[in-house]
Amino acid sequence: MRESVILKQYLPIDYPEEPEKMGMKIMFEMMNEARMATGLQAFSYSSAAYMLAVNYARERIQGKEAEKIFDAKAPSAPIIKHPDVRRNLLWMKSMVDGMRSFFYYVSILGSKALAAETDEEKEHHFDLFGLLTPFVKDYFATRGYEVCAQAMQVHGGAGYTRDLLVEQYLRDCKITSIVEGCSGIQALDLLGRKMPMKNGKVFMALMEKIRETIALAEKIETTKDMAKRLEKAVNRMGEAAATLGAMAMEGKINNALAHSLPFLSAGGDTIMAWMLLWRACVAAPKIEKAKKKDLSFYVGQVKTAEFFINTVLYETIARYDSIKAGVGAAIEMPDDGFGGL
Repeated sequence: MRESVILKQYLPIDYPEEPEKMGMKIMFEMMNEARMATGLQAFSYSSAAYMLAVNYARERIQGKEAEKIFDAKAPSAPIIKHPDVRRNLLWMKSMVDGMRSFFYYVSILGSKALAAETDEEKEHHFDLFGLLTPFVKDYFATRGYEVCAQAMQVHGGAGYTRDLLVEQYLRDCKITSIVEGCSGIQALDLLGRKMPMKNGKVFMALMEKIRETIALAEKIETTKDMAKRLEKAVNRMGEAAATLGAMAMEGKINNALAHSLPFLSAGGDTIMAWMLLWRACVAAPKIEKAKKKDLSFYVGQVKTAEFFINTVLYETIARYDSIKAGVGAAIEMPDDGFGGL
């Protein structure tokens, strides 16, 4: 079987070469390669769609700036000057930037496992790689599609036509949440296989990695408040995970699994906030001495993290609260209660 570059880079684990285990080895390698590649595909669509939206917003002239709306002499402005368009663009940017760092991080875990000098180090990196693979596949697929949808929104009605490329990106991106294990399968893999690994120690190791960045951010004036918000989300993530584990231990496996996809989504948000805060921690100290040509980039990194952590993460914390409530209505609902023809 052909070994692709992605497979070689991302799948460093060694397998026993007994004939009866070779089929499982090949299947595992193909599955992980496909999931990483599908996540990369979704990210690529969303990144391209975002770039189209930014360029369109800079060029499309429509209406006046809100503060000048009653000024008869004020000229019309590009739509990038309108508050809701700016909010939309920054939401998309936060998703694209976060996914980019997230994918690089998981890729580096695979590379470190491959280059590890000890079995312990190799196992540590590969376990984290395995834990994060469902997030890369499904979170990227879901959020990537949403980014494409919002990019179309920036284009307005014209974006819905085939005259503009954003329509194709939206259409093509949708397949990423369906193929190579749909969303529910990724959530089942996360909750049923990945999080219980080594009695939850791998999941705890992930939270510890996030807290390392939080500790770094607390030492920087411009990021310390963001660090507090992310710490709250990480604590809620741990509480929600414990709730789902307790449900499963009590025999309420179906109830736990009914909350698995919301947990994957909230966990993905938390990891994205981590990535964006990490980027801000690198950028913030460079702002004061930055060259003029680099200043907007560094400020942009801090503002992107600030936006995500102080808008999206509020919704994420509420989603963790919903998971902790453990409502079993989806399981208790009679089959005939769903209606239908």
